[in-house]
Amino acid sequence: MFHPIRSLVALAVLVALLVGADRVAAHIAENQIASAVQTAADLDQKPKVAVRGFPFVTQAVRGYYARIDVTATDIFGRGDVGGRGSVTTVHFDGVHIPASKALSGKVHTIAVDHVTGVVDVAFADIANAAHLPGLTVRAVAGHDDEVLVDESTTVAGVAVNASVTAAVSLSGNTITLKALSVQIPGGLTVPASVLSDLRSHAAFSVRVPGLPSGVRMTGIAVTPDGIDASLQADKLTLTR
Repeated sequence: MFHPIRSLVALAVLVALLVGADRVAAHIAENQIASAVQTAADLDQKPKVAVRGFPFVTQAVRGYYARIDVTATDIFGRGDVGGRGSVTTVHFDGVHIPASKALSGKVHTIAVDHVTGVVDVAFADIANAAHLPGLTVRAVAGHDDEVLVDESTTVAGVAVNASVTAAVSLSGNTITLKALSVQIPGGLTVPASVLSDLRSHAAFSVRVPGLPSGVRMTGIAVTPDGIDASLQADKLTLTR
């Protein structure tokens, strides 16, 4: 005799087992991919990896994944700076990993058709590159290609806080600041040599770490929290 309730229960159990097995397989593959990306990008910590699409097993069997998202936090390896560190988010579209390697934990190379993403470089990490105590960097309202570099100096024994407007540009995977003008509060007149020092302190470069070889920064924009750089690559191979 057909028992619809028993059949539904059995079907539900079967679905649950299949979903559970699917998630276990996805977790194994994600862990291997994370290790490969960590090595390729020379990251201190293993990034978070999410294989998109369901079911996972069908992708694993084919050895082709339509989309894999990777998120790496604290890429400068400085710990939790002011509650917020720099983050890289990368989207791998068209990822080729043989099924046997993904599920056996023997992923040594990962071929990727196309890569896009963004690296959000926190102002704290930008300022740290200047190697000057007390120097801070912040956004300029209404400008996405300039920042304000705040620093202190001493004039005639008096401490003076100054702000230097600096242009932001990109060269390869390096962000460069170039001093444009100096603002001294209260209209205080300071020697030319002091102004020169302030400008020189606000002119420095920041090499952005944590990017796999072959991934390039293609554009930057200043945001209220830092500097965002877009990422791109084609026909990328990650090697552990």
